Amino acid sequence: MPYRYLEHEADVGLEASGADVAEALEAGVQGMLELMARTDSVRPVAQTPVEAEGWDLGALFVSLLNAVIAARDISGHFFHSFKLDALERDGDTWRARGTLTGEPVDFDRHQVGTEVKAATYAGLRVEERPDGVTLRCVLDL
Repeated sequence: MPYRYLEHEADVGLEASGADVAEALEAGVQGMLELMARTDSVRPVAQTPVEAEGWDLGALFVSLLNAVIAARDISGHFFHSFKLDALERDGDTWRARGTLTGEPVDFDRHQVGTEVKAATYAGLRVEERPDGVTLRCVLDL
């Protein structure tokens, strides 16, 4: 599993890993989506674009997760999956564009999980190794 949940007093830690930055970002978003609603109960019928920017990779991770939360709140959708469409680095600044797939919330069919209010900088950690990348932050519930 490319993501896991970490114990935290009142919130939940999210750790995501991948062979590269793109895989780690996708895993982090997927991990948060699964926390919000069982993704296998959500049909991938509608696409929602998301964009994020950060002054470094850790800030991009937090910004991307918060962009996904905003997309959920604005669209009224639960999401099945996320695909990173573009990842750019200009000096220290990182930019990401991706696509969420999902559908409008249906409480009769969707298996609702935990309400995630925000991704935070608490516990933020970025590990870049020769064999991959690990990103970690705390999600405010």
